[in-house]
Parts: sequence; structure tokens; C-alpha cells
Amino acid sequence: MKVLFFVFLILAGTQKINAQDLLKIKDLSTIKVDQMSDADVAKFKSQLNSSGQTMDQAEKVALSKGMSQVEFDKLRKRVNATSNSSTGKLKTDKDNKKPGTSDKDSLDVGPYDRETAKPLIDPLIFGSELYTSTAPSFEPNLKLATPMNYILGPEDQLSIAVYGVQEFSEDLVVSPEGFISIPNVGQVKVAGLTIEAATQKIKTVMGNSVYSYLKTGGAKLSVTLSKIRTIRVTIIGSNRPGDFNISSLATVFNALYLGGGPTPFGSFREIELVRNSKVERKIDLYKLLTQGDQSDNIGLKDGDIIRIPAYKTRVELQGQIKRPGIFEVLPGETFSTVLNFASGFTDTAYRSTVKVFQRSETERMLHDLPAAEYDKYQPRTGDLFVANKILNRFQNRVTITGAVSRPDVYELSPGLHVADLIRRADGLKEDAYITRGQIIRLQDDLSRSIVGFDIKKSLAGDPTENILLQREDEVLISSVNDLRDSFKVSIQGEIRMPGDYDYVAKLTLKDLILQAGGFKDAAYKNIEIARLVKRDSITVSDNRASAIIHVEIDANLSSSSSNIPLEPFDVITVHRQAGYTLPESVVVTGEAQYPGPYVLSSRSERVSDILKRAGGLTPSAYPEGAYLKRFKTDNEKQKSLEVARKLQKTTKENQTTDGLVAPVNNNPADSSTVENEIKRDYDQIPLDLLSIMRTPGSVEDIILRSKDELYIPKFDGQIRVSGAVLLATQVPYQEQNSLKDYINEAGGFAGNAWRKKAYIVYANGKAATTKHFLFFKMYPKVLPGSELVVPELPIKRTASTAEVVGLASAIASLAGVVIALLRL
Repeated sequence: MKVLFFVFLILAGTQKINAQDLLKIKDLSTIKVDQMSDADVAKFKSQLNSSGQTMDQAEKVALSKGMSQVEFDKLRKRVNATSNSSTGKLKTDKDNKKPGTSDKDSLDVGPYDRETAKPLIDPLIFGSELYTSTAPSFEPNLKLATPMNYILGPEDQLSIAVYGVQEFSEDLVVSPEGFISIPNVGQVKVAGLTIEAATQKIKTVMGNSVYSYLKTGGAKLSVTLSKIRTIRVTIIGSNRPGDFNISSLATVFNALYLGGGPTPFGSFREIELVRNSKVERKIDLYKLLTQGDQSDNIGLKDGDIIRIPAYKTRVELQGQIKRPGIFEVLPGETFSTVLNFASGFTDTAYRSTVKVFQRSETERMLHDLPAAEYDKYQPRTGDLFVANKILNRFQNRVTITGAVSRPDVYELSPGLHVADLIRRADGLKEDAYITRGQIIRLQDDLSRSIVGFDIKKSLAGDPTENILLQREDEVLISSVNDLRDSFKVSIQGEIRMPGDYDYVAKLTLKDLILQAGGFKDAAYKNIEIARLVKRDSITVSDNRASAIIHVEIDANLSSSSSNIPLEPFDVITVHRQAGYTLPESVVVTGEAQYPGPYVLSSRSERVSDILKRAGGLTPSAYPEGAYLKRFKTDNEKQKSLEVARKLQKTTKENQTTDGLVAPVNNNPADSSTVENEIKRDYDQIPLDLLSIMRTPGSVEDIILRSKDELYIPKFDGQIRVSGAVLLATQVPYQEQNSLKDYINEAGGFAGNAWRKKAYIVYANGKAATTKHFLFFKMYPKVLPGSELVVPELPIKRTASTAEVVGLASAIASLAGVVIALLRL
């Protein structure tokens, strides 16, 4: 029992210690944060707030008094957890507040969040940018070293430390009477003293008492501010007027930001700082905005009043101004002063005159303010200054274009003649037409006229031809080449680079052939030259379109006929040698003795010939399934695509007319058909290979062409059944079975089967459909490797309600007409 009672006393003592202000305990090495209750943590947090300290400052004090880093980290986590679960917020260094300020202290703008705040006044008002969401907060820098000229007052907290032979450390608060109480020393009055003066006084008092080593130098004294007092100021005429508790280090600009700045009708230039019922200073924010001058940003004292009166004179600048807006004007200031506030004119502004729209007591007036009066005119309230743009024209510009070395625009200097301008442009080009030049001149009514001159004479100094230039004159010097037609000759056929070529003087056939890269290997020696027929009139007997000249030349162009001169618009045709074709190949694949590529030996080589060259069929070949794969040319591909699209369009029109819509999967003209036509670049030609082998050279024995592929499959005894059957499958071939027997082996027809349209696709690609005669059906013969396809029934489109009503109305109208006729 004694042991339990002793443990109880220890725990009770621990709880009592934990409930006290931890930072005032000298030894914190025995503190266990896990043993602290939530109430103890909340109390510590409240004590921390009331003392004005942050967690970072508390950490330094706690570690210096023996608390381990692990225990303080636990304490920090519990304090943060308490802060997140409550509505209150513990101050931290990130709050940028000096210890000791309340929730309304510093620069907390309350509900006006800086990230989402909108301008409190018209953004056009010069100075409004100081009080927008992106403006600087003008918060005092409270992380600086203690200023030596700081005047101490009640509620300031001093951190006094003696180190050396003697040691002492204590945080002392200045009492309302202005004293600090130093243990074992007594009270020292420091209110009204600077930090520097207070340090000397405290050193003297402590040195005369128990800390005598301060006099001899064996100990040193350090006095710093650990807590700055708050002061109360009043702001009147702002967007957020009221009383505010702010740091004693705050200045006028800090307080103005806290109050939201002047209202839309408030003055930016005559803000009054009232101290002890007297106007201590008038603050002009324009000094800061235009000059970066913070001379008016003076410190505040407890009880100061900042009064923002209404503006007296305000004007607006618009147009070609660098910073258009609304500006406040003080007595004695001129338009030049306001223009300086707006950073002056833009580069394109017309500066000689500014429009001033004034207001009288009854109506508006317009005044043209010349530049000479900018320094004299004193703006009136409500004036609107508009700076216009300079004209988009030149007062001293001339232009020269054409056959000169440097065509460009030039300055019109006094006495500039056309010859002078040509020389400025580095003279004429070699191809210049020197007989006549032109000057496009702008008349007084802005119409244009042409003045001609002789270029050669003007350059020689002839006063009648060397014309004096005027503003906006444009001198045109033509080129000889511009006055001539540009002729062409053409070459086509078996030439490496066929096309049109520029005609030049003395151009020969040989020259043109060399320009076109020479002959191709297939070129024939006989060349045709088609020449333009020149005649004075057209007669009935003369219907020539061109004159044809035949020329024979060799491949080396050494014959004299290759030097025949050409004329403009000649068309030269190089023919192809008769029978000149490159070797062409076909491919045999599948069950041939020697499959592979074969070069056609003649233009009329057939399937039987190439099969004979391939050694015939293998024992496992299925000749009934053979087919020829013929690849399409580009023209054939285009034609196939056009046919497929026309078929698709026709089928859709028929479906609309008949009221039937075929299933997408079985409709041969749906969009997939067009896609297949685009993707498939060959035609599959079915072959009756047995008949071809029996009667070579027959009509069925197809003549081969380049890139054809003869495919001979293996024997396949399976029959594929697909489409609208109960089970699409493959079944073994049985000679005695009919088409219907194979469909029954696939489960029979499905409910949506279009029975009479069933068809067979044979192995070679041929298709056969069911034939009908009266009530009889004749099914096609089934062969090995075939595929039986049963299409689906087309979907019948039902009439809509509107169509039924329309049809009924038409019938009723027709019945009425019939009855009326019967009564007659």
C-alpha cells in the first residue's frame, strides 16, 4: 500500500507539473508528453498563444531547459492535432506575425482572402494596384535584429541574459508603469527609453548589485526584444474602417493596407496622420508610386488616427498614354505633372495637341491643349484628356522600284531630283529600260497621276527630264525582260525529265534534250517536233493545228539533225521503240510441282503454259479450287471504288422506296463493301483447271499478265456452313448430300433465314444460287471445299404514326370524292 501511495503521489505531482506553464519550469528533462492529457496540451497551447510565442521559439526554450528532441516532437504533433480539430489556429512563424499580437493583430484582412480578393476600387484609379489581391501586403519585417532606436513601452518583453563569470537569463515584461522587475536586483524603469539606452541602464543597475562582474568585464549583458507590444490605431475613410491592433513596428503603409486603402472617393494624396488631436503628417501615396519615395511611411504610435478624406480634384487620361487611368491632382500641379504620373505618351502618340473634355456647371466643353501649355494648364476636376495617334503617313518619303540595284523607300531631302534618287538606289540594273521611266504622283485630292521622263536624259542632267520629286512620289523603272513575253518549249515521251522549259535564244533540240536529262533506254530515234503554225488568216482548206517536223537522231546526239533550232511553243515528242517491254513475271503458288515466280516468255502465254512450266499438279492438288489472283492497276482500283459506291447508293434508294432495310452484315452494298474495295487490291478469277488442262488455248485458258498469281489449293473435304443457321460449323463432304442436307447438319435454318436466297461459294471463288421454277427449288451442287451461306431476311421498316395518319386521311378524302360522284 505504501508503494502504491508513493506512485500515486508521483503521478499526481507529474500531472500538476504538466498542468503548469511548461516554459516556466527550469528543468524539463523529466517531462513525458505521453503522460499529458488532452486538457494539458490544450492548456499549453492556450498559454503559448497568450504569451505570443511560436512553436519554433518554444522549441528553443524547451531544448535549452533539458527537454529531449523526441519529446518535443511528440508535443508538437499533439498541439498540431489539437489545432486541426478546433476552430482556433495556433500562430506559427509562417503567419508572419510578431508574438503578442491578437487574432486581429498584424495584417490579417479577415474575410478578404488575398488569393481571391477582387479590387476594392476601380482599377483605373492610379494607386488602386496597392490594394488588389496581388498587391504587396506592406507587412513589417519582424525578423530583423532588434533595432537599437526602438522605444520601449508597456507590454514589451525583454530577454535579459548575463554570461561569463556570472550567469543570468530571464524574460521580463515591461509593466504598465514602465518598469521591469529583475530578480535579486529590483525594478528598473525602461519605458520611453531606446533599446540601447535601456541596456546601459540595466547594466549599471545590475552591476551595482549582485552582478558586479558586469563592471569589471568578467560578465557580459545581452538585452533583446523577445516580444513586441501591440498598439491600437484607428482608420477612418478606408474600405475597411475601424480600430486595429497592430505591431508597434508597423508603419502608415501597413495600417493602410490593413484598412483596405482609400474608398472610390478617397484621396490618395492627402491622407492625414492625426496624433494627439493634431495632424502630424499628410501622406502622399503618389511619392511611393512614381518615385519609390517612402519618406511618408513613418512609424505609428498607440492611439494614432489615420484619416482618408475625399479627393478634391481628379482627372482621367485616355488614348495614347502609357498608363491610362484616373489621377488625383493637387493645387498648383499642371498637366505635365499628371502626364508624368501616367509615364508619358506612347511612341505613336500625337504630342502637339491633347483634347481636353471639360465640365461646366451646365454642360460639357472641348478644349484643344497645345504642347506649349502643358506646363501651364492646371487641370480641373472631371477633366478628360485624350491623346490621339499620329497619322499613318510619311511627310518626307519617296519610293523607287523596278530595275535598280536597291529598290526601297528613301528620304525626300530638299531639292531631290529623280536622277539623285536613282543614284541613291546604287544606279540602274543592266536590264533597265532606259528610254522611259514613270513617276506615280499623289495629287492634292489624293488621286494619282503618271509623270513620264527619259531616264537616260535625266541621268545626263537634262533639266526638262530630271524632274524634282515630291512627297509620296513613286518612281518606276521597268526591266527589258518585263516587257517581253516569256516563251516555253515542251518535251514529252521517253525522256528522263519531261516537262516545260524556258525558251532562250539559239536553243537547239540537242540543248533541250540535255536539259531534260537525256533519252530513256526505250527511246526511238525518230523524234517529232510540233511547231506553232503562224498565219495571217484562217481558210477552209488550211485546217492545220500544228506543223509536224520529223527528225532522226542517234543516242549520242552526234548527228547534225540534233542541232535543229527550236522556236517558242515547240512540243518535242520522243517515241518508244516498237515492242519494247521489260520482262514481266507471274507467280505460281500452292500445289504445283515447282511453285515460284516465272517470267512470261510471250505476250500470249496462258495458264496452261505456265502450269506446264511449273511441272503440273501434285498428287494432293485440288484443281476444282484453283483461281487466278489478278492485281489491279491504279485506274482499276479507282473504277472499282466508284462502282461500289454507286451500288451502295442505289441499294439505299431501293431500300427507302421498298421500305426494306437489309441486315448490315449481309448487305453487299453497305459501308463495309466500300472499305473492302479500298483494302483489296486484286480480283479473284475462278478457273476450271481441269477443262484448261484438257483443252489448252481455249477461252477458259486465260492469257496471263504481269504480277498474276496462279493459286492451286490442296484438297479440302470440309464444307463450311455459315449465315442464318442455328450453328455455323464445318461438316465433312459427302457426295450424296444436297445443300439442304448440309444445312440440316448445321441445325437447320434460323428464324430470320432468307431460305430462297441461300447460295454456295465454291473453292475457286465461283458462286451458285438456288433456282426456282413454279413450286420447285433446284439447289446447286455441293463440291468439296465449298461454303454454304444463308443470308438473313431484310428488315421491313414499319410505317410511322404520322405516315399511318396521312394514309388514312388520303383514303378518307378519296372515299368522299367517290361518294360525291355517285350522288350525281
